[in-house]
Amino acid sequence: MVKIKKKKGFIEQLKEQGKFGKIVLYTVASVGVAIFAILSILSSPLFSPPIISIPPFTFVDFLVFAILSGTGIFGGYEYARMRKIKKINERFPDFVRDLAESRRAGLTFVKAIMLASKGNYGELTPEIKKICNAISWGSSVEDALNQFAKRVNTKLVRRTVSLINEASKGGGNVADVLEAAAIDAREIATLQLERRNSMFPYLAIIYIGAFAFIAIILVITNSILPSMSSISETGASAAMGFGGGGGISIPDLVTVFFSAAFIQALGSGIIAGVFETGSPVSGIKHSFILALTTWLVFKISVLIGMLPSSGIL
Repeated sequence: MVKIKKKKGFIEQLKEQGKFGKIVLYTVASVGVAIFAILSILSSPLFSPPIISIPPFTFVDFLVFAILSGTGIFGGYEYARMRKIKKINERFPDFVRDLAESRRAGLTFVKAIMLASKGNYGELTPEIKKICNAISWGSSVEDALNQFAKRVNTKLVRRTVSLINEASKGGGNVADVLEAAAIDAREIATLQLERRNSMFPYLAIIYIGAFAFIAIILVITNSILPSMSSISETGASAAMGFGGGGGISIPDLVTVFFSAAFIQALGSGIIAGVFETGSPVSGIKHSFILALTTWLVFKISVLIGMLPSSGIL
């Protein structure tokens, strides 16, 4: 009896390729950014009076919410994805080693993969089952492994899958090649773990530096600038530009300092990602944490009267 291959739907194909969740999250993030961006425009000084007013939030707050919506959702997704990839990389050498043992026991490559799909490899188990499903739907082992490598998309998996496919094409003792690939994958995973651990102190320095910058700004705006302003008002240091005469006001300086701290938080987060994994994308979650902390500190300080408000923050 001939088995008829049923054509998969578009959504099923996206799920199999690991793209469905990413598309949904990107859509949600885009909608969130768009909503807060529109609120920021409608509540801005571009309109007199503003079309929308939601105290105590200003148009700058809504702009911050737009940025946090994008970085928060995308950063959270990347964090979950990287955590999953980390667990897959940890168990992938075990999977390849078990394939080698099954081949030595006389099983074919397909049966070895089918047997492995019944085991427990943590986060890797669903991916192994997807490989089996692809094979059962008529895909070759090579195509199924290549699809798996594209879904996971790490150097370790791509390198090992390529090695396995080449060994299968070339013939010879595939079990020995699989064993060597398992050892190689284990060594690479160990090196990646050591790299992450060695970079942790640099991440701590970035966070400490960002929080210290915020603390210094609070001290300057809450203690030093008011003292200098009062001296200026008595005429002792009128040349410094505080007090009247068109000099910049303390509330305006608070806005400038907040802008500098917020931009610095976003940049520091990206740098933290480069230190952590070598990719700026993984730093978006750090940017979200630092930017959210910066906004909360300044907003709460303004609301409780610790910092003067310019009406923008």
